[in-house]
Amino acid sequence: MPLRVLITAPQERELIVLRYLLEQVKAVQVVGETAEALAALQWCQEHPVDLVIMDILEVDHDCRQTLSKWAELKQAPLLAIVAARPELAADAYDWGVLDFVVKPLELKRLEKTVTRARERLHEQERMQELVENKLRERIEQIVGQYSESHKVVSFLPVRGKGKITLLKEQDIIYCESQVKKVLIFTPNGIHTSNYTLNELAGKLNETYFFRAHPAFIVNLNYVKEILNFGEGSYVLRLHGCERDIILSRSRAKLLRHKLGI
Repeated sequence: MPLRVLITAPQERELIVLRYLLEQVKAVQVVGETAEALAALQWCQEHPVDLVIMDILEVDHDCRQTLSKWAELKQAPLLAIVAARPELAADAYDWGVLDFVVKPLELKRLEKTVTRARERLHEQERMQELVENKLRERIEQIVGQYSESHKVVSFLPVRGKGKITLLKEQDIIYCESQVKKVLIFTPNGIHTSNYTLNELAGKLNETYFFRAHPAFIVNLNYVKEILNFGEGSYVLRLHGCERDIILSRSRAKLLRHKLGI
């Protein structure tokens, strides 16, 4: 699969040079062009991109503000900065860029940037695969500790609308505290609970349920990904759930220990 590259430059001449050089690099596809850093940021929110090569003239306020938001993207692409002034490199690496290229641009130097991008992406894919395998092995190990003859279906009674609904614990994806109510999310719908989140933490099976955050309890059987957002920040992605669940820094170490990763 070719490396998907977005190029950004304030002047048409720079875009032409970048495009021309990248067309000579194997397995590279220029998927888009923008004239501003903000436009590049918005473009990456709507399209899949592996690497952004951004030509900048100076590091002004707008540029700093835009690039500081780069790490906030849900799936931030790698970023390489091109500039005529080498003294801008210090600022660039503060933003966590993959590479800083000093003009004039040369094909061999740009090929080096592309190679670095491929190596970084391969490393990220490998790390993600290792985490997923460890997570799967640990959950299977936990589940395997209980034989078929000892399985008991546990229910959580939820009161509401003149009836009591018995929810199977295995069907609970996660629980969330919202202001004055606690919501329980299942594949079949959302239930409002009279329990506090602390009370639920005491009732649910601690083998499978984990307090990921003061506002969330998750069923570990539904966890499919643990995403690192840098500086100790993580989110959990669950099967059957479209939103990301916050994993607090203080609980991240406990979860890694619990899952053996």
